[in-house]
Amino acid sequence: MAFGTKKTTVATLPFSERMASIKSMFKNAHEDASNLHAEMEQEIAKKESQIAALQEDIKTIDVTKQEAETFMSNIEKLI
Repeated sequence: MAFGTKKTTVATLPFSERMASIKSMFKNAHEDASNLHAEMEQEIAKKESQIAALQEDIKTIDVTKQEAETFMSNIEKLI
């Protein structure tokens, strides 16, 4: 027998099984994308909360700064 002369056959799945396999892959891809989307929405909400907290901190610092400037101005008047 010569090399490369042996004939091999590849079993092909029926159309319905191939279609079911493809549908399953698309379903998994959709679920993965949906889960990722939900995670991103949570991350956005978390970051927005952090931004709001930082903005509140900045407002507090600004008020304290104004109070300090008023205090320093009043002290200068006494000096």
